[in-house]
Amino acid sequence: MSSPRYISLWFPYFGAERVQRIFKFEKNHKLAIIENNGNTQTLSSVSFGAHNSGLNIGQPLQDAKAICPELMTRVRSVKCELTFLHALCRWYTQFTPWVAADNYDGVILNIKGCAHLFGGEEGMLDLIVSRTETFGLTVTSGVADTVGGAWALARFTSKPTESYLKSNSIDQEARATRSRATKKIQIDDTKQQVTQLLKNNAIRIAPAGNTYNSLAKLPIASLRIENKIVTKLNQLGLKSVKDLLKQPRAPLARRFGPTLIARLDQALGHVPETISPITDKKHFGVRISFPEPIGLIEDIKNAIEKLLIRLCNKLKTAVLGFQELKIDLGFSNNETQSLLVSLACFTNDPERIFSVLLLKLDEIKPNFGIDIIRLEAINVSPITQSQSINNLDMHEKVIKNQNSVLKNLITRLGTKVGLDAIIRHIPAQSHIPEKSWQVLNAAWSNYDMKSWPTSNRNRPSFLWPPEALEVPKHSRLEDHFIWRKKLYQVKTKLGPERIAPEWWIEDNNWRSGVRDYWQVRCNDGEFLWLFYAHGAQLPGGWFCHGKFG
Repeated sequence: MSSPRYISLWFPYFGAERVQRIFKFEKNHKLAIIENNGNTQTLSSVSFGAHNSGLNIGQPLQDAKAICPELMTRVRSVKCELTFLHALCRWYTQFTPWVAADNYDGVILNIKGCAHLFGGEEGMLDLIVSRTETFGLTVTSGVADTVGGAWALARFTSKPTESYLKSNSIDQEARATRSRATKKIQIDDTKQQVTQLLKNNAIRIAPAGNTYNSLAKLPIASLRIENKIVTKLNQLGLKSVKDLLKQPRAPLARRFGPTLIARLDQALGHVPETISPITDKKHFGVRISFPEPIGLIEDIKNAIEKLLIRLCNKLKTAVLGFQELKIDLGFSNNETQSLLVSLACFTNDPERIFSVLLLKLDEIKPNFGIDIIRLEAINVSPITQSQSINNLDMHEKVIKNQNSVLKNLITRLGTKVGLDAIIRHIPAQSHIPEKSWQVLNAAWSNYDMKSWPTSNRNRPSFLWPPEALEVPKHSRLEDHFIWRKKLYQVKTKLGPERIAPEWWIEDNNWRSGVRDYWQVRCNDGEFLWLFYAHGAQLPGGWFCHGKFG
């Protein structure tokens, strides 16, 4: 049985070249893709022309503008990059069915049993690279018995070992400048790496069963480990994979963690590493075209209802439900309109969904008539087949009906105000009054309100942040106090109830120490929840925390 073989493809200018394809820029066009990195905008990708001008990934935008004033920038869209990368993966399935995306700038192909169809590995690789370059993409590649080996060959072929991380100068830096020195080194290394690789545009094929000899002279960074670990290893004089293999494994694992050893074993084939090929998501959509444009709301309603039944039948067959429904309308004047309907739970019940859709129909303005209506289930997920209502006892029937009514209410309200605006409170495991409940989105959470825990202690209906009272600074509650610039006379009081903070959690609200709570009824009818804080990191005193209903 033959061993697996992998091809790794790396696109060093992927983000920038994706934008260049859209706007049809020349290869030498100076373009950079930027992203927010903390409070600084940095370059996430640069074009070939920008790289030749001295710009590199990770460089601050301010520095890049100083080096290349004519630089054109675009904001990074991770979603668009992943969409384009997955489209490439689907295109590569013409060579092998086992294709997977590698981070944001690479592709891995399992070519076991496929290479002979394209004239061997070299012929297959030549064909893949040449066809990829027709898309306007710069690509380097590597072939090996392991995913890690192919990855290393694609990114580090022809790269001198000793030039990857020169960290001796860091030891001589003052403590305040070490971080800046490290960043500069990483940028310089990236520049050198890309320059050497793309200068040669080398295609490297490791002979079957000879992964060790192919990787031995490569730098340690080719093992897919973090830069900070690479820096520390280089400081110890370990430059290449061969140097690392000469060291005892146990001390390396203790000092640098198990990831280093795992990556080394994966690259050499001692530990298997499989790839998960991308799969096309199942699409659930239906459409209808009209011979003559329709404009009456009743006709639109009937058409949507028929489409919805068709869509739900498809989902029922696959035991799926959806939580978001997209409605696309095509008008006779070539204009379009899209509506998005969100549901409180996954469902494939057409009657339930249609009642919600009716609330959206007033947003349709069929001025010139509608030619096409299309429904698409966006957020699809498996749903469990519930028991027949006949097999449920009466209590379960009631709970089921209550939940169904509540979900329908949430859905209908969410259609008008948005599902994110509807919240619910559920109990939390905490003795701290303000932490005894959680606020969750009502549409994405489930809780039986009948199971809300009961307490033998009276708790206020309203809570607010503690507000100081104007009273003497002692633990005895006086017969009167001033709160919110109003004088209150104490009629009755019940307490104290001592509540201590959570000692295992640092909470600024409890820096005033242990609290003694009192239920105080005033002459004017106010029923307040007061407490005395004994003082700790902050001075104590009397506070009002809530009001009973």
